[in-house]
Amino acid sequence: MHEKSLLGPSIGMLLSFAMLVPPFDASAATCDAPSFADYPIHEAPHRQTGVQPMLTDRKARMFQTVIRTEFAQPANFAGHYRVAIWGCGTDCRDFAILDQNTGHVYTMPGVSEIDGVMGSDDERIDFRLNSRLFVISACFNGDPSCLKQPRKQFYEWTGRTLKWLRRCPMEVDGVK
Repeated sequence: MHEKSLLGPSIGMLLSFAMLVPPFDASAATCDAPSFADYPIHEAPHRQTGVQPMLTDRKARMFQTVIRTEFAQPANFAGHYRVAIWGCGTDCRDFAILDQNTGHVYTMPGVSEIDGVMGSDDERIDFRLNSRLFVISACFNGDPSCLKQPRKQFYEWTGRTLKWLRRCPMEVDGVK
């Protein structure tokens, strides 16, 4: 069975981390952040019955308990998807997107942790039931360059992948 990833099953693990998060540039300082309303869902939320999560990749099998528990809960993203979020240490999270109609479990290749940024009140992972927009306000895998220039990453959920849209600088209060 093919591994499902947020970047698509055919290229998922071939992409390097550098391709997941494009380099920061000064133009991001004038970023026009997308809104959840800009990315509405295309159909009314619905859920198939009797579907179970397919634990086909290593990460899904490693976190199968939380994935199965979350899969049983109502959809919370893009109509019929459930975002499962779990802790991986102090100020660390990881996630998977669960398709409650097909059972597919999508994980983000190359990302083992999403770390919070001190001084930021933003949710690390933000999404809505009625929107395809997915926002990550954090650093991937403890990347030290992110801590110097923290940024929000905006993605559009296509139904199989998170398509990167843009980044914006995060507002961070000084640490005392």
